[in-house]
Amino acid sequence: MGRGSFPIGSVAGIRIALHPTWLIIALLVTLSFAFGELPFLFPTLPTVLHLAIGMAVTLLFFASVLAHELCHALVARRLGIGVKDITLFIFGGAATLERDAKSPREEALVAIAGPLCSLVIGAVLVAVAVLVDQRQLSVLSGWLGVTNLLLGAFNIIPAFPMDGGRILRALLWRVRGDQYKATRSAAWVGRIFGYALIVLGVWWTLLDEDWGRLWLALIGWFIANAAGATVTQMGVQRSLAGVLVRQVMDPAPASVSPNESVAELVNERLVQGGARSFLVQHDDGGLAGIVTLSDVRRVAREDWPAARVTDIMTRYDSLARVGPDDGVEAALQILQDREVNQLPVVEEDGRTVVGLLTRAGILRLVDTRLKLGV
Repeated sequence: MGRGSFPIGSVAGIRIALHPTWLIIALLVTLSFAFGELPFLFPTLPTVLHLAIGMAVTLLFFASVLAHELCHALVARRLGIGVKDITLFIFGGAATLERDAKSPREEALVAIAGPLCSLVIGAVLVAVAVLVDQRQLSVLSGWLGVTNLLLGAFNIIPAFPMDGGRILRALLWRVRGDQYKATRSAAWVGRIFGYALIVLGVWWTLLDEDWGRLWLALIGWFIANAAGATVTQMGVQRSLAGVLVRQVMDPAPASVSPNESVAELVNERLVQGGARSFLVQHDDGGLAGIVTLSDVRRVAREDWPAARVTDIMTRYDSLARVGPDDGVEAALQILQDREVNQLPVVEEDGRTVVGLLTRAGILRLVDTRLKLGV
């Protein structure tokens, strides 16, 4: 689940979350309906009912967006790819998968599932709009149907990281046999498309002075940035492939005793050295936990002399740990998932510390390898 998102439930065992930006687009769509379309469809109803109907239509629209993402997720799960969650946000939705596709076939099947779902939903709703005699229901069903058809068609555009761009990447991957090169080429197309949307959105806005058309520019900015970020992420993964934790870790990390006072930790270590995190070790060398600058900042200054490191540290049972022969790529994923900046490196017994792996150390390695092209 993305940072800042909040869970709202689960479907088929998949957690569903809303990002705060979803509230913005939900409000805009609701108000657009309540004060735009609905007064003409239901002229005799009071404004409060227009708002209620607008909210209902908005929820149905996002239910179809959720269905789009669920199709991605369910196909991925069928192929053996774990699904962490689905998050709805201002530009639609995103399914978070536990791993990337291992083959062009997996990539293509997962990517095409969403647009096909939207096209099917759109076709059914348009058919309902044509067949029903009730005017209001026909208009609302038609709007939802056309919106889903446009959503499906837009996502098929071969501009990475949209679904069509992922299908393009799968085709290039199949032809070239190199996922990284395929990603770079597909992302290049995505960035051009994104920049084109930005230019079109700004030009169209200035032409008619309709500020609502800046939405195109925002979508273009999102696509261009997402494409660039994916290429960077792939570069990081490629540079870390085959690198072991023991090759990156600090083999002699700073450590403190659990009985040391917080005042001593601050005055003798934090303010006099460059370390911001310390392993907490018992007298026999066994790992007790880890204490960081953030832990200290949660303690009132007047309590520093009386507080002990053991009182504020993250204890052993709550620590994520890695082994010296684990891959750095997997370790970086743990750092990101746990939202921490360091991991103790321990032997198989789980208590004997051999080093400390830090996010900063990994980033230095990545920067060096990318600059050297290795």
